[in-house]
Amino acid sequence: MMDRKRRSNKVNKDAWLNTYADMITLILVFFILLYSMSTIDQEKYRMLVEAFTADPATLEQIRQMNTDNDNQGGSSDSEEQNEAQQDAQSESEKIDDLNKLYDYLKAYVNENNLQDSVQIEKGKNLVYVRFMSSLFFEADRAVLRPGGTEILDYVGKALGEVEPYIKFIRIDGHTAEAAPGTSTVDNRGLSTDRANEVLRYLETRYVHEPAKMMAVGYGYYRPVAPNDSEENRAKNRRVEILIAQQDTLQDELDKIYSLDYGTSTGQDNE
Repeated sequence: MMDRKRRSNKVNKDAWLNTYADMITLILVFFILLYSMSTIDQEKYRMLVEAFTADPATLEQIRQMNTDNDNQGGSSDSEEQNEAQQDAQSESEKIDDLNKLYDYLKAYVNENNLQDSVQIEKGKNLVYVRFMSSLFFEADRAVLRPGGTEILDYVGKALGEVEPYIKFIRIDGHTAEAAPGTSTVDNRGLSTDRANEVLRYLETRYVHEPAKMMAVGYGYYRPVAPNDSEENRAKNRRVEILIAQQDTLQDELDKIYSLDYGTSTGQDNE
């Protein structure tokens, strides 16, 4: 009886090692997972994992996680390469003359099916853009519509690029002659206000040399179609932007200004 009692009371003092070993294994796997999330040498990573575990399922899971991380990194590298290529392409397509400006604006008009509302022509030293005033303004008003500002933003970016290579940007406002006795609008004032509204929008956002910009209001005195129908009157209500590389009038004025400046300087020195 005594021998049986002694055997039943005997305690396994090494049983805690099993629990301790399980805990160490879990901690080890945890740190391996953390390590796998960092960018490391793939061969060293594989050797490290295989040195600490022989479980094929664990190895495969960790390898899969690492592969996913590599794919994400590859996508990021690819995006950076695409952005670099786009920047290089944009640099190569920089608008630095009237030909590129014309092509740029013409492409925008065609892509957005604006042929009925926007006309673009190119001369030897001039690019001419005509907008139906309904794109920019409501009837008898000189406040830019939201849709009009979207178009001006596109045009303004191009003007900002070509600005160093041109002499002037002129905005012309035009109205249409209404039937006698049907309108009390000051056509000259309205056309001038509209031209100035477009000028101010471009000047405050895209053009850096205000001296190159001017606004002119012609009222209804320069029609492009007879004022005998609403369709023709709509053609006459327009805003025009002229971009030129030469300005002979301003060149002559600059000569006069220089003479005046020289005379006044001479008088001051006497």
